[in-house]
Amino acid sequence: MRAAIPIADAAAFDASVGRTRLLRGGLAAALLVAVAGAFAAAPGSSGQGSIVPPGTSPVVVLDVSASVSSDRQHRAIAAALRDLADSPGRLGLVLFSDVAYEALPPGTAAAELRPLVRYFEQLARERKRRALPAAPWSDSLSGGTKIWAGLALAREMLRRDRIEDGSVVLISDLADAPNDRAQLADAIVSYVRDSIPLRVVALDPDPGDERLFRGFLERPGALVRVEDRGGGGHGPSERGRFPAALVAAGAVLMLLLAVNEHALGALSWRGRRSP
Repeated sequence: MRAAIPIADAAAFDASVGRTRLLRGGLAAALLVAVAGAFAAAPGSSGQGSIVPPGTSPVVVLDVSASVSSDRQHRAIAAALRDLADSPGRLGLVLFSDVAYEALPPGTAAAELRPLVRYFEQLARERKRRALPAAPWSDSLSGGTKIWAGLALAREMLRRDRIEDGSVVLISDLADAPNDRAQLADAIVSYVRDSIPLRVVALDPDPGDERLFRGFLERPGALVRVEDRGGGGHGPSERGRFPAALVAAGAVLMLLLAVNEHALGALSWRGRRSP
């Protein structure tokens, strides 16, 4: 037992002791919530790669059309897929060009993306394209681009499998055919209506296409750029977005620590001076 000084009216402090314990418990719980909020708000803390909306089960929609052909784009695809494949989460996969194809159903282990990571890394390294094996999707997908078809199929997969926390990650150069813009707008409106988070990973897009998608995505999602760093380790980064949630969580954490120090600091006293 700790040493204590006996006080005749110690019972009078019982109410204060109870209030202090409640205050300490409440502050401890609030501090834990603030720390968890700061961790959740930090980039890349979702456990599924920073390109996935936190707390969701994604379907990845990958553009394999002919316009996605440069080494830089292939490195960016490999980087995005590597981030996903290295996570412990589960996902679905849609490949599309002029048509969309369900390659992996929702709930597939993210590690199943690793063969695609190796394939796109090989594409980025190989200068003589003729030496590469044919793509697994070459027999069923042609060189056209219909982004809306990939988005529509991903939405249908989430609905079919009753994924309530679903999201969609589109990886594309955004070079959609102008005559498909109306269908693309309808597809994105359906995401707004169904409250499905949509994240777009842009592969070295044309500035006009990027502006178009940023306009589309004001409500349902966000556009992410994948930085190319010469084939080294790299990942997605979101530009132009102030980390307001992280700053707010940090401010709350600092405020709670200040309250703890002010209200619950150790008592101190000094002896009475002799006259």
